Formats: sequence, structure tokens, C-alpha cells
Amino acid sequence: MRIMGFGWFVMGRGMGDELALQCFGDPQKREDYFRLYSQDIVLYGYEGVGPGLDPVKQFYRRFWNAFPDGSVTALETVEQADTLVVRHVTTGTQAREFMGVPATGQRIELPGMSILHFREGRCFERWTYSDSLLLLRQIGAFPIRNNS
Repeated sequence: MRIMGFGWFVMGRGMGDELALQCFGDPQKREDYFRLYSQDIVLYGYEGVGPGLDPVKQFYRRFWNAFPDGSVTALETVEQADTLVVRHVTTGTQAREFMGVPATGQRIELPGMSILHFREGRCFERWTYSDSLLLLRQIGAFPIRNNS
């Protein structure tokens, strides 16, 4: 497996010369983002997303529907053998309903960390931490109280 510089996103044979993050942020190339994952991908830290590529596709399509300008920026990466750790931030503007919250037009900035395990150039297991409460707060699901 070849992981170059920004590995999660350049997967040698799996992604060719495409950068998965560029695909994530480009509505015309988003389907190519899924080439990052194996058919038996398992995501941890994504409530309600079952194993396999189809549930992963459904999750991201719902996200992109709600945040059409959604993108991910890697802030730091650490590679070791067939494992990649990425500290990242997801940004976007809520244009449609998401997680039961009507569209607000609010911009999100959601930091997170992911550990990706690869087999034959594709991610088969991904552990992700991000603050869902922060996301819901940013889109107005929970009002921020001023205690002063």
C-alpha cells in the first residue's frame, strides 16, 4: 500500500491520482470519495451507520445534501504501516434538514480525529471522534445561553 503525504486521501491503487478529500469537497467528484473504502467497511463513531459500503454512502449523501459545500481539511496526519491517524476539521453551511434540525443557513466547523486501517489500499475500518453536540449546537438545535 502507498500512503503519500496526506495518506487518508491518496490511496495508491484505490484512489489512483485522485485525492479523496478533494472528492469529498467537490460535488462533481463526491462519488469517487467512496473509492477510499472497502466493500466491508465498518465505521465506529457514526451512530446508526451499519457495516458495509452502502450504509456509508447513505450517511455521506445525507450529509452532503444538508451541507452541499461540506469539506474536510486535514490538520495533522500520522502514518504507521497500514494505519493512518488524521486530526481534521469538517466545515459547511447547513442548507437543508440534518438530524431532524431544519435548515438554518448556519456554518459549521467541527473538529475531529479519525484512525483508519487499510487492507489492499482501501480503508476497511475507521474510528472517528467528533463532537456531535457541538455540531447540533452550531446548527441551532440547542440554543447557546448567555449566563451573564
